[in-house]
Amino acid sequence: MRLTQLVPCAIAFASLGVSTTDVVFGYLPTWQVSKADSIDFSKYTHITIAFAVPDESGHLSMDQGDSVLKEWVPRLSEAKAKVLVSLGGWTGSKYLSPIMSDKSKRDQMISNMVQWMQDYGFDGWDVDFEYPGRQGNTCHPFDAQKDTPNFLQFLRDLRQRLDSEFGTQDTRKLITLATRFQPFDGPQGPLADVSDFDSFVDYFNLMLYDFNGVWSDTTGPNAPLDHAPGKGLQFSARSSVQSWIDAGIPASKINAGLAFYGRTVTADSSLPGEAADNMYWPLRKAIPRGDGDDKEEADPSCGGPKAFSGIWKYSNMRTEGVLDFPDAAAAPWVRRFDKTTFTPWLFNTETKDFVSYDDPESIAAKTRFAIEKGLAGVMVWPATNDYQDELISAITSAMSS
Repeated sequence: MRLTQLVPCAIAFASLGVSTTDVVFGYLPTWQVSKADSIDFSKYTHITIAFAVPDESGHLSMDQGDSVLKEWVPRLSEAKAKVLVSLGGWTGSKYLSPIMSDKSKRDQMISNMVQWMQDYGFDGWDVDFEYPGRQGNTCHPFDAQKDTPNFLQFLRDLRQRLDSEFGTQDTRKLITLATRFQPFDGPQGPLADVSDFDSFVDYFNLMLYDFNGVWSDTTGPNAPLDHAPGKGLQFSARSSVQSWIDAGIPASKINAGLAFYGRTVTADSSLPGEAADNMYWPLRKAIPRGDGDDKEEADPSCGGPKAFSGIWKYSNMRTEGVLDFPDAAAAPWVRRFDKTTFTPWLFNTETKDFVSYDDPESIAAKTRFAIEKGLAGVMVWPATNDYQDELISAITSAMSS
């Protein structure tokens, strides 16, 4: 069943001036702008500044106030990228479910979003609601029955307001979504048909990472192109993209999410020899420290005990003595490449830390998959984790070959 019968949007996707599989959509987190000077943003077609966070009433705020927008919207525009701002995020989605259910709060948030566009001159909004109809962060409320239809109504209202304020031709403003690997949820889980969203959304940025981690039973791939039958979470980039297409979203509006980072867990015992090719081993249920930037912190939204994230930025792998070259590890690390999931992984023979990540080889493979599947392109989280453009160059080279 469709959520509701809606009149199709009169603006064809082609009017956006973007052909199939040339979108490179990057995220610029506000807490990493100090690293942004080294990024070649001319290689990106779209950059979104993350995150604008709503309070209970729908009023928005952002780290560093408006200074980051005043500086970075013009700089990114000069690089010829379309510039967006992201709403929500993992910790910033706390009030999105109740806001979506209250018309006055929805209207307040939309008015705030429009005002920001008028004040700072960017090209659209990326909405990162984590997650409609299911639990996101542990303390965030959700409504399995109403979240998804409420979210659809919000996007309808936002689309109408943006078209009214800014026009629908050359000045048409963008609405993009960051989504789970599965379609939006209803009371019984992922919906079989979410095609109503197509009328209001320009791109669906599928977050095709965080498939396995400390919450899993074994070590495994963070962002597999394909999953290994019977091992780890039985989903992958390939199966996830297909689930969205099967649910009614055109391939030409989907961007395949790519991770410019890895996740660390600790194996319960040493892997049997440095030549071990099996990447699935029992793990300890404690998150080890990741790279040098990783700090023990409490969740800024839900609180709780301080903990490491276990994140290794690709840039720090290349500068902190882990990878001498993209395909060669430095002792005591050993590197392997899993051909089933097309995932590189690292094992520290001293600490037993296991890191599943992405490198130029795996990034290029996923980009080629996006091309073969006829997707709009790829999405990068986050652009600031690259090292000397090694990962973004793998994307652009695959797209041009």
